Amino acid sequence: MFSKYRSLFPITSQKIYMNHAAISPLSVRVTDRLEEFIDERSFGIIDSFRMGDELRSKTRQMLAKMINARPEQIAFIQNTSEGFNHLANGLHWQPGDEIILAEGEFPSNVYPFLNLKKRFGVTVKFIPNRDGQILINDIETLITTRTKLLSISFVEFSNGFRNDLQTIGRICAEKGIVFSVDGIQGVGALPMDVQKFNIDFLSNGGHKWLMGTMGAGFMYVAPGLMQKMKPAFTGWLAVENAWDFSEYRLELLPDARRFEYATANFMGISALSASVELLLEADPVNIERHLLSLGEGLKAGLENMGMRFTGAADKTHWSGIFSFSGKKTEKLYEYLVNENISVSLRNGMIRVAPHFYNTAEEIEEVVSLIKEFYK
Repeated sequence: MFSKYRSLFPITSQKIYMNHAAISPLSVRVTDRLEEFIDERSFGIIDSFRMGDELRSKTRQMLAKMINARPEQIAFIQNTSEGFNHLANGLHWQPGDEIILAEGEFPSNVYPFLNLKKRFGVTVKFIPNRDGQILINDIETLITTRTKLLSISFVEFSNGFRNDLQTIGRICAEKGIVFSVDGIQGVGALPMDVQKFNIDFLSNGGHKWLMGTMGAGFMYVAPGLMQKMKPAFTGWLAVENAWDFSEYRLELLPDARRFEYATANFMGISALSASVELLLEADPVNIERHLLSLGEGLKAGLENMGMRFTGAADKTHWSGIFSFSGKKTEKLYEYLVNENISVSLRNGMIRVAPHFYNTAEEIEEVVSLIKEFYK
């Protein structure tokens, strides 16, 4: 299905790259777009600020399409942590307000909220991580009348457990809890629908499954939350009539652009534009189907060797991340790296994270190498 895209990724001629949960290689479409940007800044208009506005508008539209949002609900950020800092510092907090997070989350979705504990006296509760899984019953047990916000990952970074966002979002909507999601380990590889999942806020870096550069991502703010969330920072681009330099009127823009307070990373957004365009062309629905198929082949091959799959038994919780543990895991990781196989070592597990251009034949080669290692 995706064979025509393999030539867009030069990395395929050098190694088997299955480390997209860490960082993705750049496609030719992205590097071509970056070269165009550099040429323009070096030899063309130079002052390409106005063109940058057009670029942001186009990219905003594509990102909105990817997550079923509206363009005016999208703001550009540098990384996932920045998005959550906008959220954490943009709401009004009182002592005793409760925030629910999950054990085993990546720190980007933890530290901005723990910081509120020190500053405002909020209470932070953690959903138990039960052998890599987050259970709905455990979430419901933690909710009280003081629960103000719940923030969780679309996909858990260490073992690929896909959270049931639809159920969690419904519970939060029914109880008036702000529902926040870290999308970085899913968006670009799996379909995302912020409307269907009742998501109020989503933060997403662009260098993993979205296949852009580091330092350029986006966040989504739902209309209801927009009314409650006040920018903790502001600057000249966050206001109406920003190009009127003689009048200092702090009249914030009416949409998510109010959180884009200064000159943007236009180069990074240029790369993100090209990568998102490619992923929409490939279609996240098709990408998901392909990744789950690759995972099935990987799981079958490795379990036959005695390696333990640490993901969920229920495939509705699968994603593009497949993690395994076994004997001499660290040595196995070193062996695979030496054999030009790019994977990760996370929490004592081998984490394999293919993307849409990877093939079943590459999975078979990885399985064959691991079999050779355990001989």
